[in-house]
Amino acid sequence: MCIMRVEWIGHACFKVYLNDGRELLFDPFKNIGYEMQETEADVVLISHDHYDHNAVDRVRGDYKLVTGPGTWDIDGIHIEGYETDHDKNAGNDRGKTVIYKVQAEGLTLVHMGDICVMPDNALYDALKGVDILMIPVGGTFTVDAEEALEICKTLEPNIIIPMHYKTDDLDMDIAPLFGFMDAAGRYFDKSSSGASTLELVAGDKKKRSRIVILENKANC
Repeated sequence: MCIMRVEWIGHACFKVYLNDGRELLFDPFKNIGYEMQETEADVVLISHDHYDHNAVDRVRGDYKLVTGPGTWDIDGIHIEGYETDHDKNAGNDRGKTVIYKVQAEGLTLVHMGDICVMPDNALYDALKGVDILMIPVGGTFTVDAEEALEICKTLEPNIIIPMHYKTDDLDMDIAPLFGFMDAAGRYFDKSSSGASTLELVAGDKKKRSRIVILENKANC
């Protein structure tokens, strides 16, 4: 039985569909060379206040907005936010970004936001036990392919979903996916879903971490 679906809208935006019908939305975006369509959600998580991550005007309905570091418990959904730097100059250039750890339906998801520096031991400890890791790999504004690989190797998630890399029509100067895949393919299994959505089934955990490439829904 499917217990959760993870859909990549594009860039750093994901929608997570829970088995009870609720929907979580991470980092909706304004025009980044292509538009995100309006959508609905029950919980909206914003990693930082930049136009490609904070477009709450794209979200309809009565939703709970989660921003910044902290802890939230929302009817069985447990959320922890951890602040880190959005640049390699102690946050002085682009400010801070938040990593979200979400526990729901017996699974743990981590969305790394626009992390640009390597986690320290305390942050690694806080994020351990992750089932699904959504991590930027395009560099420039975030960690690059090699840095993302080191984070993946340390956290050892069950599923790795790359995000925030150059795709068709994206108007940002960041690296495409192949650099990360070339580096990470030596360490992890990899597969392409051929769709924007990944379905997770109860008990569907593999001993070896795997990278799952999703199609970009908003840029299809």
